[in-house]
Amino acid sequence: MLQLEEIKELIKLCAANDRLGQEKLYRKFYPALFLLCRKFFPGQEDALEALNDGMLKVFTNIGKYSDDKGEFFNWVYTVVRNTALDKLKTAGWPRHMEVGEVLIADEGNPLKTLESADIYKLLDVLPPATRAICILYYLEGFTIPQISEQTDIAAGTVKWHLSEVRKRLKPVLLEHYKK
Repeated sequence: MLQLEEIKELIKLCAANDRLGQEKLYRKFYPALFLLCRKFFPGQEDALEALNDGMLKVFTNIGKYSDDKGEFFNWVYTVVRNTALDKLKTAGWPRHMEVGEVLIADEGNPLKTLESADIYKLLDVLPPATRAICILYYLEGFTIPQISEQTDIAAGTVKWHLSEVRKRLKPVLLEHYKK
């Protein structure tokens, strides 16, 4: 229970705009949130920028958090994830694309058995929009309609991106599983 009390105290300090409290909260959640942002951006600088922008939103809106919104970390995680997605959108990822009919077979989650370092290497070869959709679907567990709503991209385009993920990563995954 000490950790819960510590987090509640940090929330109070952050709501009072206490810089040391903000720093402690940032440092406490940094490892998990940086990994989250790193999933979306190949460059560490962009990932760190998204994390910092997200944490600024957390500190700005911390007074709006209440226990009925769920666990505090989950709320922070959602704010930072949405900030990363917004950053991708404003960077000019394609919102609409002409796509043919794509047949999507449910092949399970090919990323489930990989180590995180291997996942980052795989994700680095994907374009930003395809990378983001891959993360939301395979790593965050969102459905295609949820991704479509979250990113304001048509469901058919989301399916195209997932097909593109499988097409681009299939040779690499086949090589990985041979080892």
